[in-house]
Amino acid sequence: MLILKKFHSTMIVPVIKFIVTPLLMMIFLVVFSANAYQSPKFGLFIKNEVNDNDYISGIGAEMWLTNRDSNFGVSVLTSIGKAEVTDQDNIQHDYFAWEAGLKLGYFSNVFAYAEVGFDLGELAFQDRNEDDGYHVYYGDEDNDFVSVNRKRYDDSNNIDGYVGVGTGFKFDHLQIEGFVRLRQVDGEYWKANNQVFSGAKLSVVF
Repeated sequence: MLILKKFHSTMIVPVIKFIVTPLLMMIFLVVFSANAYQSPKFGLFIKNEVNDNDYISGIGAEMWLTNRDSNFGVSVLTSIGKAEVTDQDNIQHDYFAWEAGLKLGYFSNVFAYAEVGFDLGELAFQDRNEDDGYHVYYGDEDNDFVSVNRKRYDDSNNIDGYVGVGTGFKFDHLQIEGFVRLRQVDGEYWKANNQVFSGAKLSVVF
């Protein structure tokens, strides 16, 4: 006789540590070196990035914090938008993209940076299959039971994220930039065929 009982457990995604660490470092720099930094600048932007027929577009907001003397600094940004990506079986998927990112670089009238980001919506709300657990009970004719804990893993369904580099220029309150991102994009039982996206972004800076 075989009886299955499914249960759900919660787990902290390891990527949180990867994201929280640089954010804590940034807060440390702001608190203990406040006099070395200019007043934060804020901006609103639209962006689009593509690879063949795939695209990820959106609107968002960004905040820059730069050193008063060197113009080196950080920025944090978040965006919402729509994405359409093709999986490895040539099936196109569309989804709502809610992302957050962190940039490190040189921010002046001409600027360059490296960046990292992740999908906030997937991190916050998705119930991933590797969190599913099963108790498996085996019984023989004498009703002696053996319990085995098992988990089902969907290795493809990781938290979406990206790393990238970009450059651009700023004049008055307008800022134009181009960037390239290496992306991890997947869903439940599918993985994107394209990983490298190139894009452009237009910002209004206050």
